[in-house]
Amino acid sequence: MSHNAPVPWSPLHDILEEGFARGVYTAAAAVVGLRGEKLWEAAAGRISRDPAAPAATLETVFDLASLTKPLATALALMLLVAKGKITAADTLGSILQEEWLPPDKRGLTLRDLLAHRGGLPAWRPFYETILAAPPEGRSGLLPRLAAAAALEYRPGSQTIYSDLGYLLLQAVVETAAGRGLDSFCREELYQPLGLPGLGFCPRRQPGGESRVYAATEEGLIPGRCICGEVHDENAWAAGGVAGHAGLFGTAGAVWRLLAALYRAYRGEETGPFSPETVRLFLAPVCAGGRTLGFDKPAADPALGSAGRFFSPNSVGHLGFTGTSFWLDLESGQMVVLLTNRVHLGRDDKSKIRAFRPRFNEAASRALGLGG
Repeated sequence: MSHNAPVPWSPLHDILEEGFARGVYTAAAAVVGLRGEKLWEAAAGRISRDPAAPAATLETVFDLASLTKPLATALALMLLVAKGKITAADTLGSILQEEWLPPDKRGLTLRDLLAHRGGLPAWRPFYETILAAPPEGRSGLLPRLAAAAALEYRPGSQTIYSDLGYLLLQAVVETAAGRGLDSFCREELYQPLGLPGLGFCPRRQPGGESRVYAATEEGLIPGRCICGEVHDENAWAAGGVAGHAGLFGTAGAVWRLLAALYRAYRGEETGPFSPETVRLFLAPVCAGGRTLGFDKPAADPALGSAGRFFSPNSVGHLGFTGTSFWLDLESGQMVVLLTNRVHLGRDDKSKIRAFRPRFNEAASRALGLGG
């Protein structure tokens, strides 16, 4: 644990330690604050189940899993919209002049894909096809495979969470930006905000081999390195960079990115962010729906991960590895919780599902915003 915590923060420390003791995860790090001001941060546990493993700290790097969608792909598109390169109403066919984009995908709008309303299936085991291809032919396969998948419902008619839509959005970013998603995010987003703790393929970055990573699991591909390489099979097979997964970071780096986003939402020109574009991306696309890249609290707070004390005007996201964040655009409360829950087995999600709202509610209470 980072330091002794005074009341009202001691319950958060206790809950974080309890999550380790009860096998929700082996490693966790969290940051809590209000209106862009960090008020509490701590870490708990060890980076792996090995009793001799180093303790988790605030410098521990976590596989952020699907936090990649809002914090890399959606923000990259937000910057490209602000630069006038694209609009949210643009169709795939107007941007991707590719022979591999079939007619039924050309009319899909960026707005629908960002909000998981593109008609695409949730997931497919594309890694099997990619790993069967020669290594030199694997680059760029993920968007092509996503484009070839059959639509499952009429685009725009319902919301079904989909990795595939974000594989296609990665191709949009890279076409509009003229460079890879990883380099665009690093050079246009994370570096200008002073966030070296965020990025793809962290072991390949300067100093990456000396950083400490929370362990995940081999998963569906035996023999994989479980520290510092992406856990998601499709992203791993594609080389570690994908529109739906692959981002790594510390809890503090995620916090600082969200704080910059919040300040821009409130009207400040914050680094690369334009307040007008931030507000566009953080507004729900339809009643009860997601925003352009971000999730919203559950209609019934008792059923959602944010807990009962985040207003309906909040945005957040979850990651399969055990990561999450929530940002209340009204009160300004912000909670980042990073864990490595998959290290103890991916199939039991019940523990993290019960833990998240409990932790978030304790954070809200510590901020004076809970019941």
